[in-house]
Amino acid sequence: MKRWWWAVPFCAAAALAQARPLEPEQARTLPAAEVEANLADSHPAVFYAYAQRLFAEGRRDEAVTWFYAGQLRFRFHLAASPRLPRDGDPALMASLNATIGQTLNEWAGGSPQDWAASIDQALAWDAAHGNAITSQQTHEKAWQDTRSGLAGLRDSILANAQDIRKQRAQRGLENR
Repeated sequence: MKRWWWAVPFCAAAALAQARPLEPEQARTLPAAEVEANLADSHPAVFYAYAQRLFAEGRRDEAVTWFYAGQLRFRFHLAASPRLPRDGDPALMASLNATIGQTLNEWAGGSPQDWAASIDQALAWDAAHGNAITSQQTHEKAWQDTRSGLAGLRDSILANAQDIRKQRAQRGLENR
């Protein structure tokens, strides 16, 4: 019988090397599958960078999904860490929402049904993946409250879909 015990540490190291936190620039340049495999280990700002990339590539519904997954993770991170310096992550999230978020939300509003579906996909992804930045177990109430807030937005979008379409038409924005 051959002994393969020496291979165990190498296999374990290889498995751990596959999951790694990304920097925003990597989310813009690495293959999509590699980015998505590492998002759960990455800061929420990386999700925004990836969403921006997808939007520029014309993969707009996917961009909206990843934007909301990132926003959900960012809101949770801030809720679980209320003592963060205001000029750090809170300011970063506000800036990202005012830039990338505005563009994506304006486009998403063109189809309230697709918008709500993207939010559902973001919620499902978040529930199925651990969070290496902010522990869902340690901060479960903040996590559930943040998820409920996003689910409430989805419900409001669906309940007000006709009004959203009407307001967009009045402002000359596309309805899909």
